[in-house]
Amino acid sequence: MAPSRPTSRSFLHRLRYSRVTHRLTVGGLLAATRVMSALPARWIAPLGDALGTVLWLTASRWRRTARQNLRAVFGDQLDHDERRRIAREAARGAARAALLLLHIQPLTPERYRKWVDLPEDLSDDPSFDRLRQRGGVLVSGHVGNWELLLGTRVAFPDVPPVTFLAEAAPHAAINEALARLRQHGDGLEAIFREGGAQAASAAVRKGGIAALLVDRNVRRSQGGVYVPFLGLEARTTPLPAVIAQRHDVPVHPMFCLPIEGGRYRLWVGPDLTQGLPQDGDPHAWRRALLVRLNDIFEELIRARPELWAWSIKRYKARPTVELGRYPPYSMHEPDR
Repeated sequence: MAPSRPTSRSFLHRLRYSRVTHRLTVGGLLAATRVMSALPARWIAPLGDALGTVLWLTASRWRRTARQNLRAVFGDQLDHDERRRIAREAARGAARAALLLLHIQPLTPERYRKWVDLPEDLSDDPSFDRLRQRGGVLVSGHVGNWELLLGTRVAFPDVPPVTFLAEAAPHAAINEALARLRQHGDGLEAIFREGGAQAASAAVRKGGIAALLVDRNVRRSQGGVYVPFLGLEARTTPLPAVIAQRHDVPVHPMFCLPIEGGRYRLWVGPDLTQGLPQDGDPHAWRRALLVRLNDIFEELIRARPELWAWSIKRYKARPTVELGRYPPYSMHEPDR
């Protein structure tokens, strides 16, 4: 994957997009992977906590966004010290997820099970069996360890090929390096946001699985619709509902949540399409599914708020002219 070239010819732009920078970025991340994979497993959580603390202390924008989000969602239910603690723990959790992605390389079923407890009742779940047979959609967000969700292809080799929609990094070299780390063997393909919706839908049409993180603000031009998220209307991607409706496939929420000993437990929720009325307005059907999905986010995050990445500008767009309870960074219909 060659780095994309900007139109500007300034020295800094040429340096940033040069082949040397590209190779150094990819090589550096892969070298870090070799170092991290050689470290004892007991070091990963303390190193992640240390890195997360450094990031939290130095990234003032992240701290400000997290503080504003927590204030918007919880109001006066949390005092300053508790909001500070939650934001710091969330940063540490994200750092642990990143370091563990490097540590578990190369990922095998044995290494995956060393870190993740798998649900025992999926073999008896007819809706999950439907996913195995026909494909479908797995939805999650920046909760717990979202990187380990990609290992489900290793944990469940009998599921169809998985195509996951990834957030594009600022530099093509980073995208290339992350794609190498995330694509654990055959049957797992990373696609980036441009053209990603069509690619995800096409994968499901062929009997595969689309894996999506759905807790970011999505522009109206990309199909974003307002759905309640933690008590505030937030632009949400309709893609899981669109794919499910178009191809008649199940939609399962999936999260990898931390447990004792620095390990995680994979949680797979029920098919969100079950019980929804099949006749009537298709837009109402899609919204009902998205409401169910965001309700699951809300239940999980309110119970364990330190598990969510509060630095995400989830409420970047708002439907009201007045700010109201929305965080100060939100804008009224910014992409109208």
